[in-house]
Amino acid sequence: MKSGKATLISTFIVGGGQIYAGRFWTGIALAFFFYGSIAFMIIIWTGINQAFWGLLAAWILIWLYNILDAFKGFRYQKPPCEKICPAGIVPWAYINYLALDSEERYPFVPFFDTLGRICLAPCENYCTRRGIDTPVAIRYLRAGVKTMLPEHKHKPKNDKIAVVGAGPCGLSAAYYLAHRGYKVTVYEREEQPGGVLGILIPEFRHPQAVLDQEIDTLKTMGFELKCGVEIGKDISMEKLLEDHDAVFIATGVWKPIKLGIPGEENALDGFDVLKRIRKGELYHLGRVGIIGGGNTAIDIARSLVREGHEVKIYYRRNVEDMPAEYENLEEAQEEGVEIVPLVVPLKIEKNKITLQKTECPEGRKGRVKKVEGSEFEVELDSVVMAIGQYPETDFLKGLVKFDRNGHIMAKDGRTAHPKIFAGGDVVLGSATVAHAVGHGMNTARRIEAHLRHIPTFIAKLLRKTYQPKVKMLPIKQIERIKIPHRAIEERKGDFKEVELWASKDELIKEASRCLSCPLRYHPH
Repeated sequence: MKSGKATLISTFIVGGGQIYAGRFWTGIALAFFFYGSIAFMIIIWTGINQAFWGLLAAWILIWLYNILDAFKGFRYQKPPCEKICPAGIVPWAYINYLALDSEERYPFVPFFDTLGRICLAPCENYCTRRGIDTPVAIRYLRAGVKTMLPEHKHKPKNDKIAVVGAGPCGLSAAYYLAHRGYKVTVYEREEQPGGVLGILIPEFRHPQAVLDQEIDTLKTMGFELKCGVEIGKDISMEKLLEDHDAVFIATGVWKPIKLGIPGEENALDGFDVLKRIRKGELYHLGRVGIIGGGNTAIDIARSLVREGHEVKIYYRRNVEDMPAEYENLEEAQEEGVEIVPLVVPLKIEKNKITLQKTECPEGRKGRVKKVEGSEFEVELDSVVMAIGQYPETDFLKGLVKFDRNGHIMAKDGRTAHPKIFAGGDVVLGSATVAHAVGHGMNTARRIEAHLRHIPTFIAKLLRKTYQPKVKMLPIKQIERIKIPHRAIEERKGDFKEVELWASKDELIKEASRCLSCPLRYHPH
């Protein structure tokens, strides 16, 4: 309401809206430049000439900027943690609320609790606190954050939108669009929503009850969810386009990548193994070798350990180059999962695998070189491949364009078809849940701009800026919190959640380590 009044005032009095909103010096500066230049022009007036038209253009630009600035309100310079977050979250703000034990609630974000458990937390890699000691436990602190509940604030619209895929990307987009008043139907080929969250990620990392609660919250926005419906089989893509004003594709990546080595058909698919474990189907795989270095490989290994298997992971680079979440990797090693680095498979046979040693001196992004004459065999009862996936998009053939890896080519969510948008892994490749949530929300905004016939750059300009009510935190010499876990031997015997939650006082203490970067280093 305050920003609306400020915008109205600034429409008629340049700088007036800023002063009304409490941004006194910003309003004074705008008024000084605008009215001061007009006064100066009156003093030196010599008639309408080329210089006058240039000044008139400048006045119009200042006036328009003044209105936009009043609408968007006070803005902080984004610190590293905020800039790097794929989900568009403002970590330092919710940490500030927690540190001050404030009653202020952070705006609702889809899958916020999920991200508090399984996010790769790139924000911590860029945390300014690293310059002093160790980064703030940004991911873990989400446990103590109070968030707003989603509310209907927009009038119902007649536009119909179909979302294909009920994973974190598709459901985030459905939430946003339904929240804005659109008629949204989500189609999911599996019998339950959630995508990788509901089908693959083990209970000990992300309990099903948490996912169910988050999906139920999203569904309060009123979108329709149809599970067990496969587009291209149960409903044609042509029918979907005919019945809807826009279609958002968020089907993820599910087909396993093949290495093309002899005997690869003898290996098990990592996704299939995780699906069967989630269903409670016990495996009798004996000695298991897992090929891969991401979270999927780690999740398979930790799950099979809980079922009594002897497990080793074979990875082509060094352990420190593995793309898996650090905490997940560390917990796996604590539970007895052995990781054999710098090897690649050459051949898979019924009870053994042939491997070759590699060299990778340039790290994660460097070239992997095979070491000649270093082949060796390992006796195994089962081999599981977990090296990545690519999309299943046959139902889109002839409608959109694909890159050489089979991912949909999209710019700002828009594909080659005017009514088809795409986001998440089907565009990005295998990414994180945070990427899926952020991509879903951003693409939903593009869809809305398209339906309202608003150019993308205008929509970005008009997007309101989140204005947190924060205070400067003093710099404290406090060691990073030690995240509590269940005892190793106890947790290896079941699928109950491994990570425990610290007390409120401990969370507040950890939050107080935040340096309040926008206030301390870049005050506006």
